[in-house]
Amino acid sequence: MKKINIFALVIVTVVLLSITALSQLSPLANIITKNTQVTPTISLEEKDTCTTTFYDETQDIYGNCVYYYNYTFCSNVSGPNTGCSLQQRTWDFQCKTGTSTVTKNKTECKPNKDFIITINQGTATLKKQIDYSDWGPCIYQQENLNGNSCLVVTCVSLYDGAHKGQFTDCRGGKSCQRFEICDGSIKTFYKNSREDFVEDDPTFHLNKLAVKEVGK
Repeated sequence: MKKINIFALVIVTVVLLSITALSQLSPLANIITKNTQVTPTISLEEKDTCTTTFYDETQDIYGNCVYYYNYTFCSNVSGPNTGCSLQQRTWDFQCKTGTSTVTKNKTECKPNKDFIITINQGTATLKKQIDYSDWGPCIYQQENLNGNSCLVVTCVSLYDGAHKGQFTDCRGGKSCQRFEICDGSIKTFYKNSREDFVEDDPTFHLNKLAVKEVGK
């Protein structure tokens, strides 16, 4: 019996160590790349950093329990309180029998706030970058401008326009930038106190975003 007890103790120790090791796992980081072909000649690449963290959760264990009800029964055949005996009734019910620790995880993804734009001009391929990590959120879409299919990127200031870090719109005096990226041209427009975008807005006082060559 001593050997059996020792063996059982070893198994329990190994299980507990395994649970402890799982609960102490370091967060795992993974980069997810998304490529979007916006126009036949222009594509956009964006990356998200996803972090998986681990945590322990205590869960209740339920099983079958028995409720015992003891009472005295008297037949009273020969008088009051005669022919008495101890009786017992039982009821089965669900009850909490213990707890267990389960290791779970959750994953959160955040954008790297960086667009890599590839423009295929046939004889040459250009790669441009918009790094808005120090700005607010940006969105992009395809628009037809002067007969050309173009990529339009619109960014709103984090502190002068974004709503809880999210892009909503560029109305009502919000500070925004707009990039129109076509096959043969890249134009930048600004707005702050006005409702429309212009190439030069005197009321725009923030640091300006720029379309740069990749790696520069």
